[in-house]
Amino acid sequence: MKLFKLTTLTLMTVLSLTACDKATDNKATEKQESPNLLLDITMESLKIPMEVIQASNDISEKQKNCVGKIDLNSQKPVIKEAIEKAFTPEEIQQLNDFYAKAEVQKVTNYGREQIFMQMGLPMKETAEKPSKEEMKVVADFAQTEMGQKYAQFNLSEDANSSNEKVNNFIKEELEKCGLGEEQLNK
Repeated sequence: MKLFKLTTLTLMTVLSLTACDKATDNKATEKQESPNLLLDITMESLKIPMEVIQASNDISEKQKNCVGKIDLNSQKPVIKEAIEKAFTPEEIQQLNDFYAKAEVQKVTNYGREQIFMQMGLPMKETAEKPSKEEMKVVADFAQTEMGQKYAQFNLSEDANSSNEKVNNFIKEELEKCGLGEEQLNK
């Protein structure tokens, strides 16, 4: 299994799309509790590649334990800074509202599942294929002023810088676990 490629692909996808990793009924509650759902779901999504690596039969228990101890929360300020630099509090709330929609969660979960399936990896849960109407919610948002600004942000220097910092952190931490690129490419 090409874990390094999966990790890189997953991180790029997660950080560029800021997709939710689980569709749960408590997202509305999280939205009220958190001033930045967008940040929270991005942080939660960072756990995906770590879970995939830990589930691998190609690494030792010691390496799995080491990966489990990687403090992804230490990267929260990096991602938060990029989001807050690019968007006003009102715009962040618009994005939070968008990502809290059940249709959006369904579309992002399905998209993430398709990436994992293309990599030949099993999913813990199968995502239901979104309907045309649910896909239209995402497509319509992409055409809005906020959707356009968000798309531009994902291609911006700030987003690239944030992605690079987080990717470098994860790469360094995996190397400390004895999982450099050559080990992950097995």
